[in-house]
Amino acid sequence: MNFLNQALLWGLAAVSLPIIIHLLNRRRFRREPWAAMRFLKVSVEQNQRRMKLEDWVLLLVRCAMIALLALLMARPVMEGLSGVPGSKVAAAIIVDNSASMGTRETESTRLSLAREAAHAILSGFPGGTSVALAGAFHAHEASNDLELVAARIDEIPQTDRHADLQRSLEVAARGLEGQAASVKELYLVTDAHAAEWGSFGALEARLRDIAMGIKVHLVTVGAPVRSNLAISSLRPAATLTSVNQPFRIDVDVTNHGDVPMSAVPVKLLVDGQPEGEAWIIDELQPGDGQSATLYATLPTPGYHRVTVALKGDKMPFDDRRTVVIKAREEVSVLLVDGDPGQEARDSETFFLRHALAPVPEEEQTDYPVQPRIVSISDLAEEDLNRHHAVVLANVADVPLGFADRLSRYVEAGGGLIVFAGGNLRPESYNTLLHRKHGLLPVAFSTDDEDAVGPRTVVPAETNPLGLDSDLLAGVVFRKKLGLEAGEMEYRPALRYDDGGLALTESEYGRGKVFVFNSSADLEWNDFAIRPAFVPFVNRLLGKIVQNREAGLNVEAGQVLRHRLDVGLAGRPATIYEMRDPEALGYLTTLAGGESSSVLKFDRTGRAGAYQVAIEGESEPLLFSTRASVRESSPELLGSEQLGRLGAFVELSRWESMSKQGSFGMERQGAELWWPLLLTVILFGAIEIVLAQWFSRSK
Repeated sequence: MNFLNQALLWGLAAVSLPIIIHLLNRRRFRREPWAAMRFLKVSVEQNQRRMKLEDWVLLLVRCAMIALLALLMARPVMEGLSGVPGSKVAAAIIVDNSASMGTRETESTRLSLAREAAHAILSGFPGGTSVALAGAFHAHEASNDLELVAARIDEIPQTDRHADLQRSLEVAARGLEGQAASVKELYLVTDAHAAEWGSFGALEARLRDIAMGIKVHLVTVGAPVRSNLAISSLRPAATLTSVNQPFRIDVDVTNHGDVPMSAVPVKLLVDGQPEGEAWIIDELQPGDGQSATLYATLPTPGYHRVTVALKGDKMPFDDRRTVVIKAREEVSVLLVDGDPGQEARDSETFFLRHALAPVPEEEQTDYPVQPRIVSISDLAEEDLNRHHAVVLANVADVPLGFADRLSRYVEAGGGLIVFAGGNLRPESYNTLLHRKHGLLPVAFSTDDEDAVGPRTVVPAETNPLGLDSDLLAGVVFRKKLGLEAGEMEYRPALRYDDGGLALTESEYGRGKVFVFNSSADLEWNDFAIRPAFVPFVNRLLGKIVQNREAGLNVEAGQVLRHRLDVGLAGRPATIYEMRDPEALGYLTTLAGGESSSVLKFDRTGRAGAYQVAIEGESEPLLFSTRASVRESSPELLGSEQLGRLGAFVELSRWESMSKQGSFGMERQGAELWWPLLLTVILFGAIEIVLAQWFSRSK
């Protein structure tokens, strides 16, 4: 026998109270001389033994009542018993609703089977059981209302997220540890998808610890899948997305199954409509991946959905991926020329202007990119907010007032590109833009050892600009400024062949900053006359323009945080899931920030596109979520692994409704508070009857 509330066993000390009261009552008399006492003395002596016996009987009954009441409060549990009225069970049911649970079975999905199993588990609990129901990502409060729990089971949604089932088990176990019940049971209904368990050794050790105090049941559903093709990556090229201008999309397709696949079509859709011919991948061996190159055209300004789709299979969540891209009719770039020269060709920005608009003079007015050239003296009257990017090309000094305006402009979402040169004074940039505002993540250095060449450049490890290494290999750099990293974060985009930094990329508020430590003309290099220069400049601009929309494409389960104009703060917004037109919208309010408003949304469990209608705005905002690539592998826990878990976990498999009612049949252990309560009531009744009987006239 054990006790659930052992601390209340101290209540047994209260048994002494009737004894103390009895002893005190014996002393409550005084002697009074009375002549007739001698006639009563004979009668009292005759009844003394009977009265003492009656007092002892009442005292024992009252002490027993208090002792039984203390035991009742301590809630004794008898192992090996079951079915005693009043016994309680505390249970937790976890229904895995990660992406792999959307795998199609014969007539349903794995999640549908898991819901059936959860209902069967629920039906095996006795009335009054406290049940805490949870999905893989969200838990409900424990409830004794089993009908409410049953309704919640049917409402568990399918997600496209990756689950950490070890963490889900730990959270459920902690909740059960706080429950006072004779029987504690934890059920996990899952497809046993291997990727969701983490290290098997850690899983085995954790389940062993949990099973020491809780009966753990692992219920598996679903049949193994041999093949699965998945879109593992979708990357729009780092170029400017203009209206009616084709741009490249790179797609990676992976065969996660164990059978080869051939003639795999990869389709492109823009706003739900097919775009061009499908790309055909001839053959994909198990475990291999191949890339497809597609081209999309956005027909109108504004936000668009670009979707890449494969032919559907049994694991449908990774057969489609959508990104949101914004098309623009015109992009304005402010070129600040630090060395105008005597002739146009001598200008520091000559090659930049032609690289940004590489079309004949008569066509430049209709070209999407509109560069505007100004000198440093003209900046006081220039409205920076009219431009998508500002380029400082060999500008000597940064005026104090302009540095303040520039930092506010970039923080609000603008872009900045800095090109070095012979006129640039590092002290000005380091003091104002690096140390004071933190706009530049690196400081310029004039160290002679770092400033001579010749050298070549290579893309950084991740090649964020997608530049061709062979084209860059022909560029010769004769001179550069050194770059010294500070405490601020940045990413290298280009390096010199000796490993030194050439181009850095960083974020500042909503904006993006590039720092290039060589010149934009031919003074320090021959980059401007090489074929790589035009894609280099345009991809810098494309990254800047795309940066505002970069946060609009997140993984399922991630919290969307997208910055908008500060004037939208406080406005209500309604968010709709576009894949389900009949779904109700989610209401939210745009939060206010120091220089922007923020759209925050955490219900991103399903992959696909979402539409945001902001009060007072005519054009809706779009964003998208993508399924977790970690869910694409069809591998499940093997029979050997399940066998090892079966040493301390109850294993069962759910395939149909025919097993309903089988859970909980071997449940053992019962609380004895109900029989104790009946005994206390019985002793109370006996005490009342005896007290009345013993106090009658004799």
